[in-house]
Amino acid sequence: MTQHTFCRICEPACPLLADLNSAGEIIQLRPDREHPVSKGFACHKGLSYLEVHNDPDRVGYPLRRTNPRSEPVGKFERVSWDEAIADIGRRLRDIRERHGPNALATYFGNPISFNTKAVPMAMMLPARFGTRSGFGAASQDLSNKAAALEAMYGSTQWGVPDFYNTDYLLCFGSNPKVSHWTLLSLHRPMHVLQDIIGRGGKVRFINPRRIESAGRSTGEVVQIKPDTDIYLLAALICEIDAAGGFDDDHIAAHSRNVEGLRTFVSRYPAERVAGIVGIEAELIRTIAREFMEAGSAAVYMATGVNQGRQGTLAYWLLNMLSLVTGNLGRPGGNYHAKGIRPVVLAPPSQQVFFDTPLGKMRHVFGQLPGTMLADFIACEEEPVRAMVVMSGNPLLAIGGEERLREAFAKLELLVSIDLYRNATAELADYVLPAADWLEREDINHIASGVQPTPYVQYVDAVVPPRDERRDDWWIIAQIERELGLETVLDQGPDAHLQAIEALLAQAGLSIAKMRQLPHQTALLPQPRREDYFEDVVAWPDKLVDCCPPLIAEGFDRAEAIFQELKAEPAGTLKIISLRTHFMHNSSLANMPTLRDRHALNPLHIHPADAAARGLGEGDTARIHNAHGGVTTAVTLDETLRPGVVAMSHGYGHEQAHGIRRANRLPGVNVNRLMPTGAGTYERLSNMSHMSGVTVTVEKVTACAPAEGPTALEAI
Repeated sequence: MTQHTFCRICEPACPLLADLNSAGEIIQLRPDREHPVSKGFACHKGLSYLEVHNDPDRVGYPLRRTNPRSEPVGKFERVSWDEAIADIGRRLRDIRERHGPNALATYFGNPISFNTKAVPMAMMLPARFGTRSGFGAASQDLSNKAAALEAMYGSTQWGVPDFYNTDYLLCFGSNPKVSHWTLLSLHRPMHVLQDIIGRGGKVRFINPRRIESAGRSTGEVVQIKPDTDIYLLAALICEIDAAGGFDDDHIAAHSRNVEGLRTFVSRYPAERVAGIVGIEAELIRTIAREFMEAGSAAVYMATGVNQGRQGTLAYWLLNMLSLVTGNLGRPGGNYHAKGIRPVVLAPPSQQVFFDTPLGKMRHVFGQLPGTMLADFIACEEEPVRAMVVMSGNPLLAIGGEERLREAFAKLELLVSIDLYRNATAELADYVLPAADWLEREDINHIASGVQPTPYVQYVDAVVPPRDERRDDWWIIAQIERELGLETVLDQGPDAHLQAIEALLAQAGLSIAKMRQLPHQTALLPQPRREDYFEDVVAWPDKLVDCCPPLIAEGFDRAEAIFQELKAEPAGTLKIISLRTHFMHNSSLANMPTLRDRHALNPLHIHPADAAARGLGEGDTARIHNAHGGVTTAVTLDETLRPGVVAMSHGYGHEQAHGIRRANRLPGVNVNRLMPTGAGTYERLSNMSHMSGVTVTVEKVTACAPAEGPTALEAI
């Protein structure tokens, strides 16, 4: 027997076929080669997912901690769902009564974002609890984009490049061969680049590395200094303006406050920023001219830029580059790929800053800055005393692991809803077993609105959840019920499917209809590129704000950081995150296919930088700064720009005893080097600073003590 399903690890949501034996067990996952959109594209992560589904380390039953959280290895006993939920509810109610509603906190990671039924519940849980203390993965990867979009458009509708029609593509901080794009749902991620080059177009990547995606048939890399993209973007717009390249008719028809943009970018002409960004002024002018003169041009920006100190301004400028050249909302530029989601433009939220015991802050995506989580737990006034973590691993995902461990010791209750007893769950009072994506029905909702070829696919659960695992939505609803809230559980036996049915109804579809379609897939119409402004801009005048007040708040800081970069001594090293085929955050850390081939997390360093520090291939290095330190092996890497080092995210499992393979091969947690606490995040968006962070690298001699955990202990 064969059943349709799709991967729920990243945005492409690749269609798959699941083969089952006569006992109803999945024996193989394979590409759906006849699928009308994917044409059989699927990567090794999704195809190897049975290693997660069948992993003996997965949690199968509710577990309750029996020893103090101060002990390094958690001891857990199996309990019933009724017993676990009742005790969690009792303790949450008690903590709320003694400390107030803000003492209850939530955190969710990106795996739950691929669960149509559960993600809205996870996002709304802080409001349901009546707490301001919502945290999540967004402030580590993309909240800058939401902040910039709302400031410009009054909505958070994403735009995508018109790959199929553009003559010129400019990509900042992206490596699609490895990441498969982000906030884009695109199969065969490299073919769109090859097509652009093949029809005589041009692709440029802006990146500190000569990335795997670059090549003769896919585009070239301009190597930039980390955390300086904002100044290159400003210079490009400045040079285009000086050359008369602004499309004044397009600007007048669709925007306001362009003079504020012009004033800002005029501070950063090519000659002034060249030394800061590490790109010659003439090349900056060349890129500006290419973009301005292209028949059509599109822009794209990924996580590497988001995680810098000025991600919100960078994404604002990226959108402005598209707008002022007349490419926004035109064929070949950037547009809104509508998908099945309705275009509902509610009045702009006008998110405002509010007082907290730790200063004025605001929510972005309903979340406070993750880098302040330890401070909220530790503060004396209105401290966080309970946390519900949904498919997340904040101990490894947020900067400052040691500070977080100290803070978590002060929690009166920690609940982890997950597939595994990961590093965070190891400290939990309860670990509640979640179903995986083979064990639940779903649609590819995460892809809606970011698909160059729009379609929707519905799939049933391939198999029922094993043991006593439950879908995340059910677990969340049980906790809500214990707090006296009306839940989806009270709305009938099929109420949990309402989120799916409601989305499908927007396209005139239903679950019943989807089951009858080939591949359980419905192709959707291509949107008109020119509908962008009508669909996306929520302001009453339907005009894009080119210089919103929120953005203008960052101008003085931008100049201060510019001066700081200008004063940096020669030889300064900046660390960036290195995407690999063998890691996806920390959620796949126990997979043999990935872990056995990439067990360590070495420091990648340019040979010239290594030689200057007496380092060679395989040597041991200590990487440290004011925030922390790690020790790991050295890998010489000529793809890096000199002055740049790189490590991967998602390692550091030496205290995650519930995932045995990852625990034996822990690697080191690069986030120990990341700034944490007050003053270390971007106030406009709550984004953590996790790329372009200054570090010192030193050779470790045989007699020198290592600082922090070491990856070398695993071999």
